[in-house]
Amino acid sequence: MPKPLTSLVFTQFISSFADNVNFFIIIGIITRQGVINPEGYVLNIQMGFLLAYVVLAPLVGAYADRNSKSNVLLMGNLLKSIGIGMLLLGIHPILCYAVLGIGAVVYSPAKYGILTELTNSEKGLLRANALVEGTTILAILLGTVAGGILADISDTVGVVTCLVTYVISLLFTLLIPRIPGNKQLRYGRSSREFFTDFKNLVRNRKARFSLIGTGAFWLTASVLRIALIAWIPVNLGIEDTTTQSMMIGATAVGVVVSSFITSRIIPIGKLYQSYIFGYLMVGFVIICAFMTSVWISAALLFLIGVAGGIFLIPLNTMLQEVGKDLIGSGKTIAIQNFVENSLTVSGLLIFKGLVSTQLSIQMSVVFIGIILLSFIIFLSFQVNRIKKQGVTATIDTETIRL
Repeated sequence: MPKPLTSLVFTQFISSFADNVNFFIIIGIITRQGVINPEGYVLNIQMGFLLAYVVLAPLVGAYADRNSKSNVLLMGNLLKSIGIGMLLLGIHPILCYAVLGIGAVVYSPAKYGILTELTNSEKGLLRANALVEGTTILAILLGTVAGGILADISDTVGVVTCLVTYVISLLFTLLIPRIPGNKQLRYGRSSREFFTDFKNLVRNRKARFSLIGTGAFWLTASVLRIALIAWIPVNLGIEDTTTQSMMIGATAVGVVVSSFITSRIIPIGKLYQSYIFGYLMVGFVIICAFMTSVWISAALLFLIGVAGGIFLIPLNTMLQEVGKDLIGSGKTIAIQNFVENSLTVSGLLIFKGLVSTQLSIQMSVVFIGIILLSFIIFLSFQVNRIKKQGVTATIDTETIRL
């Protein structure tokens, strides 16, 4: 693995680890404050975090493309460090998490956009995506478990651990090459052109397919993460934060496994075939909703992660490959974040509405699974069009050669 890519993987791993530790630390702080309806409170915090992606999307894509992406990564980690440091000063968790959200928004376009600069083929890009996605999910797994443990031990120790971890991640970004950005980009103009770029990207069938697929995945994943906080005590009788975080981590283990096998299952040139694993993910989610056995539930959560990873990784690769040449890699990821988080916020609002109607947590999870299923069915009807587009592109290439 090239050294720049190794540095990127370490930077992303450490930063994602801290992101998930601080999530559980904040949950612990809220719980100990005796907040009424803590699940609803956490849901509101998560929605505020995601709204930052939607609001700032027109600006951060241009910022990532105009500047060296390694410098953008550094700035993102710096903002995250400030956000978690604010907790040490006793500032309200909602404000702290908002600053963390801004740091994550700045960080994301550079994290994925730089992959197209560090690779030179679809195969290399697919493997790089699998590597980053796999290690990111591993970081989520370890951060989820560590966050649950630290939340039970001490808020202060957890916050200091996050702060030190972000600083280490920041230092690793100094090892990533400073590839110059496009200094001719202007923020005001690029922000105004955001929706024009959005239209150009959506007109491309492969890009549209990827945006819908990745958006549907993260809608489901984000809602399930919140739902599991309520579902695990109800279905499995598990009350302590540590064990709950380990159960949630089973899904992350599945995604890590998927990162090693995706390139062997989904062929190059046919990345769209990953939609089939979306159907498997839906099936596992619906079955899991009614399980009461800890071990069977853990196994199903693991399979949800495996199927979800094989579904997601090729779609990310396809979008990055198309978007780089169409509008620029940073803008592409910013638009992807805009779509994904708009859908995710919509999903969280739907879930909040379901909970307020006193619908059982099991049926609420099933309803979210059905929403994902509707997206997958739509994607399945688009596959033939993408195949025809690929055939046409091949014919055009052969004609040019002749």
